[in-house]
Amino acid sequence: MMRVEVDMSLGPVQAFVVQSRRTRDLWGSSYLLSFLSARAIVAALRGEGRVLVRPQVDRAVEPLLRWIEAGAGGPLPAIGSIPNHFVISIDGESDDPVAVAVAAEAGLRAAWMKICDAVWGAFVERTSAKGAGTRAIWDRQVGGFWEFTWAAGPQGGHGLLDRRKEWRTHRLPDEPGDKCTVMPELQELSGHLRARGPSAREAQDDFWAELRAARGLGPLDLRDNERLSAIALVKRLYPKIAEATLGGDLDTSHWQSTVYLGALPWVREVAVSRPEAARGFAGLVRASAGDVLAETVPALAGDMCAHAGDFARLDANYFHRAFLADPRLCPLGLVGEIEQEPKRRELVTRLAELCKAVGSAPSTHYAILLADGDKLGPLVRDLGGKVVGEALTRFTAVAPGCVLACDGVTVYAGGDDVLAMLPVPRALECAEALAQAYAASFPAGASATLSAAVVFAHVRLPLRAALDEARRLLDDVAKERNGRDSLATGVLKRGGLHCEWTTTWWRDGGSAVAHLGSFVSALKGDDQAEVGFSASLLHRMHATLGLLAGWPQWRPGLWAQALPGLDIRAFLGAEVRRSFMARGVDVDAAPDRAEALTTMLAELLPRRQRKRGSEEAAGAGLEVGLDVLLLARFLATGGAEEDA
Repeated sequence: MMRVEVDMSLGPVQAFVVQSRRTRDLWGSSYLLSFLSARAIVAALRGEGRVLVRPQVDRAVEPLLRWIEAGAGGPLPAIGSIPNHFVISIDGESDDPVAVAVAAEAGLRAAWMKICDAVWGAFVERTSAKGAGTRAIWDRQVGGFWEFTWAAGPQGGHGLLDRRKEWRTHRLPDEPGDKCTVMPELQELSGHLRARGPSAREAQDDFWAELRAARGLGPLDLRDNERLSAIALVKRLYPKIAEATLGGDLDTSHWQSTVYLGALPWVREVAVSRPEAARGFAGLVRASAGDVLAETVPALAGDMCAHAGDFARLDANYFHRAFLADPRLCPLGLVGEIEQEPKRRELVTRLAELCKAVGSAPSTHYAILLADGDKLGPLVRDLGGKVVGEALTRFTAVAPGCVLACDGVTVYAGGDDVLAMLPVPRALECAEALAQAYAASFPAGASATLSAAVVFAHVRLPLRAALDEARRLLDDVAKERNGRDSLATGVLKRGGLHCEWTTTWWRDGGSAVAHLGSFVSALKGDDQAEVGFSASLLHRMHATLGLLAGWPQWRPGLWAQALPGLDIRAFLGAEVRRSFMARGVDVDAAPDRAEALTTMLAELLPRRQRKRGSEEAAGAGLEVGLDVLLLARFLATGGAEEDA
C-alpha cells in the first residue's frame, strides 16, 4: 500500500498571534489558532485509513482533539495544544489528497465563520449603523484573512510545503482608512476618517463609545484609546461568549496583565505580611478611583484575597509609584480635578510606606518563556511515531503544572512547544523544570532534549518586542549557536537588550540554573560586608575582563577568547579577595567564603564546561562572557526599578 502525506498549514501566525497588546490577547489568539487547527484536523481525519502524522500526539488523549471528536459540549480545555502545521497520511491508491485538504479547509473556515458571526451578533451589529460601511469592512477582513496552504507527496518527503509557500498566492485585500490600534495593517471597524475633520472624528468616537457600552463588555475589554479591526475584535471578544463561538464553556477571567505578573511576588508578600495595611491601601484606591479599575480575582492570587481583601484585585498600575503618579495610567475618576493631586500624593505616600514595610518594591519586569524540543525528526526515526506521540502527550499534560508551580500562566502547550509568562524570580527554575519533564516523558535512554529562551522584559515594552526577542533567543542562540539542549536568557529594558547569557543545562556536573541561583543568593545577602559583592565589584570585573578578553567594545551576547595564559580563576579569586578587603573583611578569617564565591563565578563565566587539568582550565582557548554578571545583578534585585 502506497502512503501519501498531506502537509497542511494555517496562517498567518505572526500577524494573528504576535500582534497582541495584552496577555489576554496573546492567549486568545494562540488558543483560537489552535482551536481552528484542531477543527481542520478532525474534519480531515473523517475518512477510511487516514492517520495523523504531525503533530505527534495520541488522539485519544490529546485534550482539544478529544473534546472536538467527542461532539463538543461541556468545559473546553483551557490551553491551546494543537499547532498550525499538521500532516495526515492516507492510502495513495484509494484516497484523494485533494479531498483531505478540502475537508480540512472547510472545517476550519466553518468554525471561523461561526465564531465571527457570533461576535458580530453579540457586540457589533447594534452599533454598525453608526459606522461608514462597517459590515463591508467586517466581511472583507474576516473573509480574506486566513491562508490555508497544503502540499501532498510520498511518505517521508520533506520540503514540499515550504516550496508551495514560496508561491505567495494569498494576498490580503487593500485596507484603506484609519488603521487598527492593535493590527495596524488592517482598517478599524467604524470606517470614519478622522482626517476629514471634527465631524468625522466625533462620528468615529461615537461609534466606539457605543460599542464599548455593548451588553457584556467591561472597561477592561475595550479601552478608550482602542479602535480595532474585525480580526482584533474577534480575538479579543470571542472568549466572552465561548458557548456561542466555540461550543463550550471557557474560563478567561483570570488573565493578568504583564504589570500584574511582574508585581505578583510583591503583592503576595504585602498581602500575607501586612494585610491590614494592604486592605487600607485598597480602600483608599477604591475611594479615589472606584470599582471600575479592579481586576477579576487572579488565578495566581491564591488566598491573598482572604488575607488582604481587595488588595490583590487592584489594577497593577496602582502598585508602582511612578505609574501611580501618571493620571493616564491611574485615573482618579471619583474625585474632582482640584482634589486629584492631594489624593494622588496620599496614595503615593501610602504605597511608599508599604514598600518600606516589606523592604522591596514590585518588579517592573516579567518573563516570557518559550521552549521547544530538539531534533524531533531523529527521535521519531529512532523510537517510532507512536512512542514519540505518547511521550509528547505526557509532556503536554505536565507542562502547565510546571508553569503554575512557578507562579506562571501557560499560553500554549502542545507537542514539544510551550509558551508561558511568569514573574521574574522563578522563571529560570520553570525553564529547567520543563526541560527535565520533557526528558522524563520519553523512555529511558532516549536522547530527548529541550531548549528554552527566557526574556525578562520591561512591563511597558510592547508585548510583540518581547515575543520577537524570545523567538530570536530560542532559534538563533539556544538552538543554532549553542547547539541545542540549551537555555538562552536576555534582559530587555526600555533602552534595548541589557544582557544575553547562554548555557547548556548542565555545567561542571551541576545545574546551570542552580549555579546562577547560588550566585544571585550571594548578591541578595543582607550583610554585604560578609558577602563581599557589590555593584561596583561587578562593574569593575565586567570592565577588566572585557579588556583582558580582547574586546573593549562589549555588547550583549558577546563571547570572546581569553588572552593566552590568562588564568581566569586566579583573576576572579583576586577580585573577590580585593572586594573583601575593601569592605574591611579579614580574608584569611573567611577563606572558605572567598573560595566559594570564586567557584560560583568560575562556573558561570565560561561558555563551555571547564576541563580540570587541561590547558583550557588555565585560560588558553577558553571563551568567556560577561553578561552573566549583569543578569545576576538584575535577578538579585528582582527586576525592580525606582524609575519605572
